[in-house]
This record gives sequence, structure tokens and C-alpha cells, in this order.
Amino acid sequence: MATRDPPVAACHHQRVSAHVRGRRSGRRGAAWPVAVAGICAIALIVIAVVVAGAGASGESEDTRYYVSLGDSLAGGVQPDAEGHNGITGEGYTDVVERSLGRAARDLRHLKLGCQGTTATLISGESCDARYGPGGQLAQAERLLRRHRRRTSLVTIGIGDNDVEACLGDGRIDRRCVARGMRQVRRNLPRIAARLRAAAGPETRMVGVTDYDQFLAYWLRGGAERDFARASVIVIRSLNLTMAAIYRRAGFGVADAWPAFRSGELRARTALRGRGRVPLAVARICRWTWACSHPPIGFNDHANATGYRVIARVVLAAAAANPHG
Repeated sequence: MATRDPPVAACHHQRVSAHVRGRRSGRRGAAWPVAVAGICAIALIVIAVVVAGAGASGESEDTRYYVSLGDSLAGGVQPDAEGHNGITGEGYTDVVERSLGRAARDLRHLKLGCQGTTATLISGESCDARYGPGGQLAQAERLLRRHRRRTSLVTIGIGDNDVEACLGDGRIDRRCVARGMRQVRRNLPRIAARLRAAAGPETRMVGVTDYDQFLAYWLRGGAERDFARASVIVIRSLNLTMAAIYRRAGFGVADAWPAFRSGELRARTALRGRGRVPLAVARICRWTWACSHPPIGFNDHANATGYRVIARVVLAAAAANPHG
């Protein structure tokens, strides 16, 4: 996801400027619509983790690995009180780690997510080399080959920034969107194929798609509401494209869209201080930082509640994934 400072939206693949660890977002979210599914998913993942890699020759029975990669949402980025973004321990990958860790006595989370696009994930231009030389993809491939029999889950969330950089300041650059979509269609199949080859056919793998943070513009009224409506079409098209690519590669798909009700503009609900607004707008405001007042302003990263919602969708997708 991209972080944008008003009035012009800037990609959330910007470099992290502050580290904020273990802090709460200070926002209260609505009840999770996927709570029951998440509980079932966690139970199934528990079974998978215990069984995964059992009897692997020359490998410890205790150590299991969870590999996560992607953009700043995968890194769990949130703004601090001054609006500076930093990686936290409250991202969806961190919540997934804690859930898996309840089943594995020794679970290690290899967390690569930081910022970028499908292009930079391949080239390695935007992230530090945390696990050896090269970009996220090269590092992930090495880790997956090294721990092939002991990797319980791989998650990836990438592609949002390829297109979302084309939306901002209340307008959509259609040519830019078309270029971004072509880039996703070109790069994401390569990324998914390389990860699958490195992890092997039995490893559970999940691709994460997006919510629509631009719905926050609804609150500004006037022409900004037309922009918010138009953004729904763009982000939904991006999600469908990414989901199809992931499924062809044998990945489960964790679609944040239904949980956030990003397409629901008819049903209204009360939002504190804002009156009655579309349900999609209310959830974006409650579960992300997109509706924040200065100095944070428009910031499309999820807050702690939103990240927990995404994590439950990820766990449900992992449990339903036929691989692993």
C-alpha cells in the first residue's frame, strides 16, 4: 500500500522514516466480520504446521518457518504521532506469525516486506538486504530453498503500488493506470512462479489483495466523492487481476476487499464526528489511517485493527489453499 501526504497522494513505497514498534494505533475498529472464519482457519493451520515437514531427513522437527514478503503493508508500517511511517510489530504478517507460533514450538518469521512495486521486488532497488544480497525476491528464493521442507507458509502482498501511484489529489491518471496494470500482468506471474519453484509444490502460499483507501476522499464532498467512486472500479480491477494470477500459480488468495466492504457505497452507518456515511467509507476510516487529521493526514496504511482483520483473511486463505 502507498502512503500519501495531502494534498497529493504519494506511494506508500516511500522509505521508512521512523521505527515504531509494538505501539497501538489508538483507533477502535468495528467487530471483525471474519472472526469465525479466522478461528477455524487458525485451527486448520495448527494441524498443517504440526504435520509439515515431519520426518524430513536431517532437519529439526521443531523449527518451522514463515516467510513473508511484499510492500509496506507486509512490513506492518504505520505512522507515528507526527505522521512519520515506521515498521511495527502489529502488521498482518506479525499477527499471522503469532497465530502460527501457537502451534509450532519454534517458529521463525522471516519478514522481508518493506516498500515497493512488482518491479522493485524483482530488482531489489527499494529494500535492505536482510537475508543476504539481492532484493526481496532473491532473498526469499534462497530462504525457501534452504528451508524447503520446514516452511509452513509463504505470504506476499505486492502490486498495489504499481497502480495506486496513479491515483491522487482527487484525480485518476488513466494512462498511468494502464501502464501499472501491464506491469502487474508482466511481473506478478514471474514472481509467483519463482516463489512456487523455490518453495516446492506442497508449501502453502497466499497472495494478498487490497482494500480501497481512496474511499476516504468521500468525506471531502463534492467532486472528491466522484473520485472515491471511480477509485472503487480501479482498485477492484487490480484486485481481480492479481487474484487470477495468484490462483493460476497455485496460491490461495486473501482478499481484503470483502472484509473492508470496499464496494459497499449504498448501505450507510454512523461514523463518529462524520454523521452517516457509506459502510465502505466507515471501515476505511476505522481500520486505516486514511481519514486522519494533521499531522498524519491521508495515510493509507492499516491501523492495528485493520491489520488484524487482514491477518484473519490470510489465515482463512491459507487453510483453504489445497497446497501444503
